[in-house]
Amino acid sequence: MPSVQLSSSLQRADAEVLAIHCSDHRFQAAFYEFLNLKLDLNENYDLLVLPGGPQCLTLVEYLPKFSWAGWKWLRYQVEAHDLKRLILIQHQDCGWYKELPFHLHASSEPRLRQEEDLRRARAALAKERPDLRVEFYYAGWDASERITIDEVSG
Repeated sequence: MPSVQLSSSLQRADAEVLAIHCSDHRFQAAFYEFLNLKLDLNENYDLLVLPGGPQCLTLVEYLPKFSWAGWKWLRYQVEAHDLKRLILIQHQDCGWYKELPFHLHASSEPRLRQEEDLRRARAALAKERPDLRVEFYYAGWDASERITIDEVSG
């Protein structure tokens, strides 16, 4: 394949935000729209995209290597880029969560399990990175299959 010239140019401004979300293809356009247009980040943020998204910051006892890697990546990004804000996004019908054993959570309802993990991440982040502003969101769809994103409270 020959070289392809893109319309994009290098982002030179320092980022202050790290976003972590799932790699599910059904949500990528919505996550992009939410981060750039609704949160007004204008493509100026670091990004970790992996199955289960922010779940990698929880359940150390079940998947310790995944959790270790998730925390290692988060620490690196925050320290190397002096980040001030972290955005964690979970989503409806996450295949990663379908693979997790039910006994790891207080609820068998998928959204409640994901919100429980966001709260676990909040507690761990409050201890390790109390200076980091953390926001939690949950993406789903409505009856017309339009994506909606709700903020998840503490």
